[in-house]
Amino acid sequence: MGSYCSQMLTLVTLLFILDNSCVCFCNNSTSICREQERETLLQLRQSLFDPSDLLSSWKGKDCCRWDGVICDGVYGHVIKLQLSPQPRRDETIVLFPMEPKLLLAGEFNSSLLHLRYLNHLDLSGIDSNQKRIPEFIGSIKRLRYLNLSFANFYGTVPQQLGNLTKLEVLDLHNEDENLVVDDILWVSYLRSLKYLDMSGSMIANKRALMQVMSTLPALSHLSLSSCGLHNFHMSSDHLVNSTSLFHLQYLDLSSNLFKGPIPSTLFQNMTYLQHLDLSSNSFNSSIPMWFDKFTSLVHLDLGGNFFDSIEGGIFSFLKNNRYLKSLRLCDNQIEEEISTTQGNSLGLIKNSLESLEICFNHLKGALPNWLVHFTNLKHILLSNNFFTSPIPSVIGSLSNLETLHLFNNQLAGHIPESLGKLGALQYLDLGRNHLEGVITEIHFSNLSRLKLLNINDNNNLSFKAKPNWIPPFQLEIIMMKSCKFKTKFPLWVQTQAEATEIILTNASLFGPLPKWLANLTFSWLDLSYNQITGPLPKWLANLTFNWLDLSYNHITGPLPKWSANLTFSWLVLSYNQITGPLPEWPANWTFSQLDLSYNQITGPLPEWSANLTFFELDLSYNHIIGPLPKWSANLTFFQLDLSYNQITGPLPEWSANLTFSWLDLSYNLITGLLPKWSANLTCSGLDLSYNHITGPLPNMCINCLYLDLSHNLISGPLPTNIGIIYQVYTLHLHDNLINGTLPSSLCDMELFSLNLANNSLSRSIPNCWKGSLSFLTLSFNKLSGGIPSSLGSLPYLITLHLNGNRLNGELPQALDSCTGLVILDLGENNLSGSIPTWFDKSFRSLLILRLRGNRFVGSIPSQLCSLSKLKILDMAVNNLTGTIPHCLGNMSNMINFNQGNPFGSMAIAAIQDLIRSRDVYLDWDQEHVVETIKGRYNEYTKIVLQLVVNLDLSSNFLNGSIPEELSLLSGLHGLNLSRNHLFGNIPIGIGNMTSLESLDLSNNHLSGTIPQGISALTSLAHLNLSQNNFTGQIPKGNQIQTLDDPSIYASNPLLCGDLLRKKCIGAEAPQPPKISHPKDTHEEDKLNKALFYGVVMLGFATGFWGFFGVLQFKKDWRHAYFSFADQAADKAYVTIAVKVANLKRPNLSRSV
Repeated sequence: MGSYCSQMLTLVTLLFILDNSCVCFCNNSTSICREQERETLLQLRQSLFDPSDLLSSWKGKDCCRWDGVICDGVYGHVIKLQLSPQPRRDETIVLFPMEPKLLLAGEFNSSLLHLRYLNHLDLSGIDSNQKRIPEFIGSIKRLRYLNLSFANFYGTVPQQLGNLTKLEVLDLHNEDENLVVDDILWVSYLRSLKYLDMSGSMIANKRALMQVMSTLPALSHLSLSSCGLHNFHMSSDHLVNSTSLFHLQYLDLSSNLFKGPIPSTLFQNMTYLQHLDLSSNSFNSSIPMWFDKFTSLVHLDLGGNFFDSIEGGIFSFLKNNRYLKSLRLCDNQIEEEISTTQGNSLGLIKNSLESLEICFNHLKGALPNWLVHFTNLKHILLSNNFFTSPIPSVIGSLSNLETLHLFNNQLAGHIPESLGKLGALQYLDLGRNHLEGVITEIHFSNLSRLKLLNINDNNNLSFKAKPNWIPPFQLEIIMMKSCKFKTKFPLWVQTQAEATEIILTNASLFGPLPKWLANLTFSWLDLSYNQITGPLPKWLANLTFNWLDLSYNHITGPLPKWSANLTFSWLVLSYNQITGPLPEWPANWTFSQLDLSYNQITGPLPEWSANLTFFELDLSYNHIIGPLPKWSANLTFFQLDLSYNQITGPLPEWSANLTFSWLDLSYNLITGLLPKWSANLTCSGLDLSYNHITGPLPNMCINCLYLDLSHNLISGPLPTNIGIIYQVYTLHLHDNLINGTLPSSLCDMELFSLNLANNSLSRSIPNCWKGSLSFLTLSFNKLSGGIPSSLGSLPYLITLHLNGNRLNGELPQALDSCTGLVILDLGENNLSGSIPTWFDKSFRSLLILRLRGNRFVGSIPSQLCSLSKLKILDMAVNNLTGTIPHCLGNMSNMINFNQGNPFGSMAIAAIQDLIRSRDVYLDWDQEHVVETIKGRYNEYTKIVLQLVVNLDLSSNFLNGSIPEELSLLSGLHGLNLSRNHLFGNIPIGIGNMTSLESLDLSNNHLSGTIPQGISALTSLAHLNLSQNNFTGQIPKGNQIQTLDDPSIYASNPLLCGDLLRKKCIGAEAPQPPKISHPKDTHEEDKLNKALFYGVVMLGFATGFWGFFGVLQFKKDWRHAYFSFADQAADKAYVTIAVKVANLKRPNLSRSV
């Protein structure tokens, strides 16, 4: 019996081996597939579109020899079907080729069910054209392998897949997140499942995910990335004291919605876990220490979360997880002061770590020396942190290092020469730091494998190598922006035959372009911001490249006549000194972008030949003259910029036949009428602003996303049917001579931006607005009537300018629906009523509010204080009464939280965050706001408008005192409270308003002394305190000393000071005598005596040699002087002698 059993066991084993051998070598088998299964495969092929002939072998009777078909080799049954080529794999990333690819023409044929022995079905990479996964696949009961990944399936994953109880591998990975798992319970029936990938499938919230997964005892690979999972799915209460998920080795839960700390109970049984990916979630708190329990863990990815620290610190974490090979913590908020040295490092000697990625965090301090103990390290990525101090030289001891990324830190000092010992190094990125010193050949002595070198943006770094130096490496990417060479083009670059990207911007290179550049096959060469001279070389025509940037140099001469052999995508030659006319370019020439702006190109535009195609040609800011030539209709361009030239004449009729996407002819001298184009004008953008175009708007169909005819002489009314014939997204007609009324058909346009300012439009604004209009400007016209309530039907409105009209009535409450308003300018109208109290609930995003020059009455509502983002509040020239709300001092955007920034960092940050939060672009160049600052009207636009901060409540009937809280507004540039009825003192804290440039408190009833703190306003350029009741002395010191106009303080009868030529009584009080120490007095006397004698001696020497030195060198002066001296001596002698004789004469007479 035992012998029989032994023989039977041997026979079964042989049959099993034979069966598997036949399966493995079926393609070489002589067996022929079953006819019914062959017909099934042919029906499947008919449902597929095969443009690349991937199934070209599917012919003949033996389907077992067809590509992708494998039979069992004994009975001819099809057991494996794989239709697409196997994808390339880059570690864990699946990379399907763009082409070739099979496409599903109709529905999958259910005849696949006839392949009754099929156990392996791979449809990955097929484009199903967003069809649903066929339910009949759940009836192919023998399946052990099912791969439907990257097949562009759509809809709900059929629960019938739960019938495949023999399934071991199920891959539903998709990138477009088009699949939905309505109820994941069916997965629990797949008890043989070992590999499950449902990444990109949205899993519903019907039941806890881990409860289902714990029923799969053999599961070792689980990938659920981008499945919309959150904490409910991760509930692990049922897993306590369980052996579920015990065999799990690979777990990917990345790109989901998990938040809070990582739950330890979920992972406590996964002791065999080797790969754990929790990246791109919202986990926060600290990274826990209990990861060291996973002794099999090789790869840990916690990047893209909100972790702020690591329990025990980075050093302890690495030391305790000694078997970890890859750790990725990038894109978190980890803040830790790294210590250069740590305690016991003996445990690091056997550490397995090969890859350390902690980029995009808040790590500070010096790069640690203890990294040298991780001898197996291959990849160090610590970029985008705040590391300081020099790079430690011990990094040169990491002999296995292949990648060193320290980009965008604050590293200083010299680059250590020891980096040249890293023979395995391939990628070195030290860009955007504060490194300094000289780089020499020694730094690269042993870097024979280096492929990428990035030392960009280290402004104090220079490079010095011998002229004949031949580097040991062959770089693919050279990035040395702002590294100073101070030579001609470095010769060693010509040895880099494999270089595809070379960036030597701002490298202090000078001289002409070398001829050997023609031998390089680069795709990207950036030599901008250097001192390259000479004309463009002729050999440039033989180059083939994607990007060549020679802007901001000193290239001179005309453009060469390039041949059709020149092939490039982007050629940037702007900001040079290229002269002469544009050449005739060859026919059939095609390029992507040619930028010749900011040069000295002259002459008329050439009549380019037919079939010339360019995507973007920029000729702006040159000296091109004359009319537009008659270009061929075959000339095709997507973007042509001829702005800021001197093009004259009218627009030709034939211009309508051109094919273009964007044409910019602004800032020229174009005259005449807009042509009545024969065909409909269709383009993405047409800019004819700042010309001399006259006449009315054409009554024709215009289909343009962007149309700018502003700053011309266009006259007449708007076409009544403009909303029908103009299919325009952005329409700018401001600063013209357009008159008449606003046609109601404007409301029918799907506008994004409408600007009709500075025209002569009259009557009322139509009350029919709707749609997605974001920017509306109707200012400085003659519009009258009320503000239409339909403006409240514009929920996406960002800016509304109605200032400078004749509008009347009260503000409609319907405006409270415009919750995204950033600028509301209703100034200079006849609006009345009180200022609404609902502003605070509706206008939370408001930056600029102008109600100036109206007839508003009542008090200033305290609700305005809730508009914390306001940076311009102008309610001057109204009839407002009551007191100034104290809470205005809480306007956070008017407070300068960064004293180093005179414009207030909060103001700028608020604007940037606000624009970023909205899915639109706020073009500040198109925004204009008029404000009275420094005693005059100023029009603010562009970046200045973003920065100005002003509060103007002047010319009202406000009373009470100036709130002390206003002195907290340290970001204000202008404060105007003049022409009111304010009384009391100037706030004592006015010296805190450090950004103040203009202060006007005139024409009030203010009293008391002017605070000395006003002299601390170092930016103050305009001050008016006249027509008040101030007393005492005018303050002195600092900036206020430069404001020496007496009218500043006029009509304050009790003020005194030098500026008013009115001496203050008792202003100069006697100072108490200083009591000096005797020793100090003695020392002071000695010093005074020494200074006295020194000054006397210096005066004597100067006078003596200044007089006699001249006599020594001037002979004629010397003779004249001594002659004068002799004459003076003789005259003195005679005079004395006469006097003496006269004195003797009376004595003689008395004696006689």
